[in-house]
Amino acid sequence: MRHCVWISALLGVCMFALSFTIAGAEQGAGINAKGFFALLPPSIFENTVEGLSETEKQRLLVDGQAEFWQLADETDDVLVFSSLPFHDSTVALRLFRNTADNFCIAAIGTTDGPLCTMELWRMDNSGRIVPIDAPAEPDIREFLEPGRLLPDGINPSALICLDTDGVRAQPLFWSSRGLADMSVANDIRYQWTGTAFEKQILPKNPAAPRYSISK
Repeated sequence: MRHCVWISALLGVCMFALSFTIAGAEQGAGINAKGFFALLPPSIFENTVEGLSETEKQRLLVDGQAEFWQLADETDDVLVFSSLPFHDSTVALRLFRNTADNFCIAAIGTTDGPLCTMELWRMDNSGRIVPIDAPAEPDIREFLEPGRLLPDGINPSALICLDTDGVRAQPLFWSSRGLADMSVANDIRYQWTGTAFEKQILPKNPAAPRYSISK
C-alpha cells in the first residue's frame, strides 16, 4: 500500500514538473522558483555533506521534506532548503527575471560558510534551460584599500556566491595553515538590472564613495 502511495506521489510530481515545462514555454519570465527548481538537476547538492538524489528531490518538491532536507522558506522568487536534522547546511535558489525579452535566470547555491558554490541557469521563452557562466571573479585588489599590500605567504582568491540579497563575491585569503581571517575595505555585489548583472563595489565605510561597473 505504501509503495502504491509513493508511486502515485512520484507520478504527481512528474506531472507537476511537466506543467511548469509547458508554462515556461509560454512565458520564460513567468515561472516561479519551485517550478524552475523542478526542472533543474540536483547537482548543486553534490557540494554538501548530505547530497540529494533525483528521487529525494521529487519528495522535497511534493512533501516539502526529504530524508536530509526540508523546504525552509518559499516565495515566487526564492527557495531556501535547510539540512536535517541540525540545519547546518543551506542551499538557496533565487530568480532574476527579464520581462522585456521573456527569460529568467535561476541562481542556486550553497549559502553557509565562505567556501560557497553557485550555478546559474537560464530559461528562455521556449522553455529551454541551459547553464550559463557566473559573473567574472573580481580582482582581489577591489576588496582592499588603495595601495594595501597583502602579507607574504598569503594567496588570495574570490568566489561568486548566492545569499538572501542576491549575488556577491566572497574574498578568500589562504595561508600555509589554511584560510586566514583578514579584513577588507569593500564588499562586492552583482545587482540584477533587469537585463544583466552589474558589479557594485560597496565600501564598508559608509562615507567612502561607491561605484558600479556594468558587465
